[in-house]
Amino acid sequence: MNKLSDMLENFWNTHKSNAGVAYVYGHKLSLAWILCVIIAIILGYMYQGKIATFQGVAEAAETTISVPSPTEVVKVHVMPGQAINAGDTIVELNRPDLTLRIAEVTRELDASEGRSNLSAADIDQKVAAVKADLATKTLTLKSEINRLETEYKKNKEIAAKLKSLKGSNADSDGNDAMAMQIKSLKNELAVANANANEQIKLLRSSNRLQKDAGKSEVENLQKELEELKKQQEELTQIAKESWVVGSVNVHDGEKVSSFAPIVTLTHKSPTLVRGYIHERMYQRMDVGETVKVRALGGTGKPIKGKVVGLSSRIVEFPVRMWKMPEMPIHGREVIITIPAENSFLLGEMVTISE
Repeated sequence: MNKLSDMLENFWNTHKSNAGVAYVYGHKLSLAWILCVIIAIILGYMYQGKIATFQGVAEAAETTISVPSPTEVVKVHVMPGQAINAGDTIVELNRPDLTLRIAEVTRELDASEGRSNLSAADIDQKVAAVKADLATKTLTLKSEINRLETEYKKNKEIAAKLKSLKGSNADSDGNDAMAMQIKSLKNELAVANANANEQIKLLRSSNRLQKDAGKSEVENLQKELEELKKQQEELTQIAKESWVVGSVNVHDGEKVSSFAPIVTLTHKSPTLVRGYIHERMYQRMDVGETVKVRALGGTGKPIKGKVVGLSSRIVEFPVRMWKMPEMPIHGREVIITIPAENSFLLGEMVTISE
């Protein structure tokens, strides 16, 4: 009986201990699951809308050589894929209309300067003629004034000696008339001088106006000529920095329309990445965000890039990114700038991650 009692007591103690352990273990497991759920919710909130990676193509900034007027290609000095340096000649062009206009402006400039010189000479001649007429008239009037003054003086002397004689009043009247005549001639001389001076003033004023007008015309023609010569110099396209020739769209002797691309140039190393995010994946990305860019195989050290553009529409992926040739893929385009010092090749596919 005692043995049975001891066995029951031991069984009860053992069961009680195991139940306690199970309870504690179950409680800890529940806490762990709750913690995992909380962490998952937090991570889901933090990375809501984020995707691990997406793909893109390494590209370089391009520049296109074109002219705003119809032109003729004289000689192309480069070929696609060629590396050129600053100072290398890219292409020689010719604009017949530019050459013709330069000749016309040069003739107009010479004619304008000639007209200005001719006008100045004409006015100087007119001024000289006015001065000559004034000198002739002045000489004539002064000679007559001197003659009358001499005669007037003699008459006064005679009138003084015959002062007591009768009829002296008639002589006095004659002297007064002569004095009036002398005064009239002097007034005429003064008027002639004033008129001549006014004519000379007007002629010289007209000369200044014509010179100013001619000077303004010459300056405008000179500015136009300088601009035309500058455009003519730019017809020989010289590289201002190192480039790689992307495409050559013309041949020697070919005529090209306005703004038609003649040659395209790119940098030697990629400077930007054009990434594509599938339209089914919502990507919460902002301009200015930093990303990591690496080769498609995932090898090599990634470089940092910066998002500088986000398209506002859905575009078609490049064909090389299609999973199947007959099934195009569409998505959002992202433009990312990368440092020029990188190991990527132009056109290489890369992987972008945040």
